Amino acid sequence: MNLNDPFGRVQQKQQRSYDSLRRSLLEAGVNTRAAAESVLRDLIRRAVVVTLVVTLITAAVLLVLPQMGAAALMLAFVILFWLLATTINGYSLVRRFIREELSGPT
Repeated sequence: MNLNDPFGRVQQKQQRSYDSLRRSLLEAGVNTRAAAESVLRDLIRRAVVVTLVVTLITAAVLLVLPQMGAAALMLAFVILFWLLATTINGYSLVRRFIREELSGPT
């Protein structure tokens, strides 16, 4: 029994997320290590692009509407925090997929 997750809910949710991702990747034809690593690169690339877009929009709002600066910065912080959390989670799930499904027998 894990004291941080006594009923196993977090572990069950993580397993459901992994199963869903695994199904999606297999349906998309990701069945080689190179294809999965390409998914990882695309994931990071998308995160960088979204970060740049959010930063540019926030900077534009700060220049055009300085009275909305606090709200724009707070919204940008929330969006970037969400992006970081989902990117880390997605990255770890794809790494798990590579480790469990695409690695040869050890």
